[in-house]
Amino acid sequence: MEKKLQEFIENAFAPYGDFPARADVTKELHANLLEKYNDLKAEGKSDEDAFKQTTDSFGDVAEIMEQLDHSEARESANTNARLNYSALAGSDLAGIELTNADFTSSDLRGSVFDGSNLTGTKFKSAALKDSSFVKADLTDVLFSSADLQNVTFEGATMDGTTLKSCSLKSARFTGATLVNTVFGRSDLEGLVFDGMSIDGVKFEGSSLKNTSFKGATLKNVSFHHSAVKHAIFDGASMDKVTYAVLKGAKATLNDVIIL
Repeated sequence: MEKKLQEFIENAFAPYGDFPARADVTKELHANLLEKYNDLKAEGKSDEDAFKQTTDSFGDVAEIMEQLDHSEARESANTNARLNYSALAGSDLAGIELTNADFTSSDLRGSVFDGSNLTGTKFKSAALKDSSFVKADLTDVLFSSADLQNVTFEGATMDGTTLKSCSLKSARFTGATLVNTVFGRSDLEGLVFDGMSIDGVKFEGSSLKNTSFKGATLKNVSFHHSAVKHAIFDGASMDKVTYAVLKGAKATLNDVIIL
């Protein structure tokens, strides 16, 4: 059980990388949790119940970090951090550096990345339902086969971001910067891009049923193998090439403005 509790603590602190007091903090926390676990066992609790009650009492790692001098922690939680297969659901990772990190197959449901720099990070087969990336830097980030249902990308920088084979039901992109973004083989049904500037974006083999681009500005946008017949482009502005592509694909182009 000591090893299991140690793994729990390591996973909890994984997003913060190495910082000066880490060894001392995790050692003390491990001792405290082990003592609590042993007390619960002495009360007659089962291994499973004792472990659950012990970990439930652990508290918020973010609050623990706030009590430390962790100026180095937020910097060291970043470059090339390998956090694949991590259980990090509900994590508060707002405002930190996580460039070139790898979250492959990690459970990040309900996590907060608001304002974080995630440049070059990979989210392959990651569980991200209900997570938030408000005003995060997602430059060159890869989301592949990820669950992005009900994820908020509002105000995020998505320059060169790739979303491939992702579930995007109820995802929100209001105010996001979409430049050279790639939506590949993803379900965008019912999503709203109204009034947004969409530049160099590729919609490849994606479902666009009832996807709305009302009043949006589209430049150098491609819709290769994407069904656009039931997408909504009312009042959108677009360059001649984008217009020609959509017209050829039988899209409904009511009141569009040719740039």
